[in-house]
Amino acid sequence: MHTVWVLMAETGFIDAPFRLVKSFRQEDRHQGRSLVSPVHVGIDTFYKRYQETRPRTASTQDEVIRWDPAHFRSEALIRVFREAQRVAALKVPVLILGERGTGKTTLAAWIRAASPYRKAALDEAWPAIACGQYTSETMRTELFGYRKGAFTGADRDREGLLHTADGDTLFLDELGDISHDLQRLLIKAVEEGRFQRLGSTEFEKTNFRLITATNLPALELARRIDPDFLDRVRAFELRLPPLRDIPEELDWMWDAVLMGAARRAQVNRRYASLPEKERTRLLAVLRTHPLPGNIRDLFRVAWRFLAARADDRWPLPPTEAVSYALEALEAPAAPSEESSRMMARAFAEGRPLPEPLLERGPIQTEELFADLRKYLATELRRVSKERQLPIDRVADVGERTLRTWARKDPSGTPEG
Repeated sequence: MHTVWVLMAETGFIDAPFRLVKSFRQEDRHQGRSLVSPVHVGIDTFYKRYQETRPRTASTQDEVIRWDPAHFRSEALIRVFREAQRVAALKVPVLILGERGTGKTTLAAWIRAASPYRKAALDEAWPAIACGQYTSETMRTELFGYRKGAFTGADRDREGLLHTADGDTLFLDELGDISHDLQRLLIKAVEEGRFQRLGSTEFEKTNFRLITATNLPALELARRIDPDFLDRVRAFELRLPPLRDIPEELDWMWDAVLMGAARRAQVNRRYASLPEKERTRLLAVLRTHPLPGNIRDLFRVAWRFLAARADDRWPLPPTEAVSYALEALEAPAAPSEESSRMMARAFAEGRPLPEPLLERGPIQTEELFADLRKYLATELRRVSKERQLPIDRVADVGERTLRTWARKDPSGTPEG
């Protein structure tokens, strides 16, 4: 049994933190041997590498939850990781699409761990950048580096991430926030593996694998990104589904999030214990909620649950703690409104109608059209007011039509 535990720990199937040790008999002390000594076998496996690797920009959630395809139950998620496995070995740019909180950074780390474009020395902080955190100028210095004297304050040479990523993977998160000037500079690095540091006239070589990610819908991404650059970064596309489209994954994912949140919050693991009856109740709510923040919403629920259970003065019993935790979720939209949003997202991203929308029974098309009309009426009025323009200058309808759209119910009968 000792051998089994050692192998499980060394291959990465026991979650950190832990310390693997071997104990000896009392009589061994007389031979000058310590009664306890650390054990390290040095077995290298993909899963172990994956657990130990994280990009420089990893968020709190990315640090405490890992994806294991062995747990997957939905065809959508299985398909994504099957595609990721296929492309991992190829030196082609990968664009990861998905709503906020769907695990794009985690998928990027998974691809890197499964690919030859990985230097073990960089595992704890491999080259990555959240593009939205930088101005165009600071992002350029972060990526390309600079020479001494290139600008005020540049008192030494500095290597950029394009240099660091040589032989490894570079991850650009929030792709839509890259400026057009920087996009043009990156084309040469992606296409030819050459770049210039700021303040230098010499080209340097780099051989890196590029992964990018965005939560922008297709139309908005096309508006922000030059076609030439977009063509080069989307050689292979992967789309992570939102949690509301894969409710069968919530069982294992909730357990992983709750335990990960307990580790991150540094509370005793017993506070993450949840009776099966209450766990079932909590999961039933999660499955019916749209979860716009996806995994981040799960963490918000987990934080509140742990806060309620670990309170030294007024701890809540599990039943009340679950109710308290679920208050972290936004109030769900009305059924017809949520259906409209699902349809709109699918349309904007060029995807088929979502399965949850089809599973609700016959689609109430008049309700969907009514929601769209109400939305248009509200937005057109807002634009008219902000720009101080008459309605007929904003759209090809008048105020009377907008008033009708705003007041009619799905059946076409005026409200009130």
